[in-house]
Amino acid sequence: MKTGLDHLPDGKQRELAHVVEIVRAGFARATAQRTQPRFRNGALLKIILFGSYARGDWVEDPVGRYFSDYDLLVVVNHEDLTDIAEFWEKTEAQLLADLSAGTTLRTPVSLIYHSLEDVNEKLRLGRYFFMDIVRDGIALYEAPDHPFAEPQPLSPEQALKETQDYFDEWF
Repeated sequence: MKTGLDHLPDGKQRELAHVVEIVRAGFARATAQRTQPRFRNGALLKIILFGSYARGDWVEDPVGRYFSDYDLLVVVNHEDLTDIAEFWEKTEAQLLADLSAGTTLRTPVSLIYHSLEDVNEKLRLGRYFFMDIVRDGIALYEAPDHPFAEPQPLSPEQALKETQDYFDEWF
């Protein structure tokens, strides 16, 4: 996993710093008054930029009116903390308001939420999406001592089974 944003213009780096601040503050607010232990001990473990801005191939096309968004993986320490309505709706609303205002944020933000256990399980299963994030992603925030599992590439047989299971599930 990478940590540098040097390939991005200064304005994009400032926007991402603002997004990280909003996500961290929103999580702190959402968990501050919780009494159940799994919520009271909730922790934001990682915020990872992935996709076109992490790879350096984002698009800003005012003529065609297509603009890449910031893709962020937010990793928490408990699966219950991934509930969007309960923990993340206000954060997403704040980011949308900032985008609409056009002062501190001019790039749309897409957030996905997973527990560290879930991400590590998917890495152990060789799920391409998460393997790509670990390979190409940039850590914008990381709590110490919460590493990702070592990605395990699938054998051809495993890849075929995964593909067949996915196909069967959706078709």
